[in-house]
Amino acid sequence: MTAPQTPSFPTLTTRTTIMIAGASQEVRLDVTSALTAAAAVFATVGAVRMVFTDPAVARGLVAVLRRPATGGFLLALPEQFLLRPDRFTTDEHLVTVHWSQVPTSKITPGGAFDPQRRRHIHWVDVETGPLVFRFFDKAGHAAFVAELARTVQVARSVLLPADDKALALDGRR
Repeated sequence: MTAPQTPSFPTLTTRTTIMIAGASQEVRLDVTSALTAAAAVFATVGAVRMVFTDPAVARGLVAVLRRPATGGFLLALPEQFLLRPDRFTTDEHLVTVHWSQVPTSKITPGGAFDPQRRRHIHWVDVETGPLVFRFFDKAGHAAFVAELARTVQVARSVLLPADDKALALDGRR
């Protein structure tokens, strides 16, 4: 008889693509345990919930997502693309990502506009760990980044800085 083995899980179990098009973007923000060591900010985009426990990580993700606007990526699509991804009902989360550190990232330009392949073209993909943010147009990019930037403002207000959190977790506070 063999001894029971402890299961081993990969650190990255999925890659999810968030499709973003048009100027009408909405990121829902929720907060729990404000100004405590257990504080967290939840940013929900469609069926994806992102959890931030460090304001520097939220700021870093927003900086990564801003890069396509300044990186010289040409837009081979109309400025306003007509694709509108389906929205999910409130509290219907299919994927949750806890951002514990600023993710490594990669920007990949999309293909050129082709009326025959309308559903498969996009401006740029921003890969950040388990999530790929697929921007179909510049209007969607600008609106989404502005919405996600609100997360940084909320995080600064309700999350403890890393040093204060370490003190609180050690019971010295």
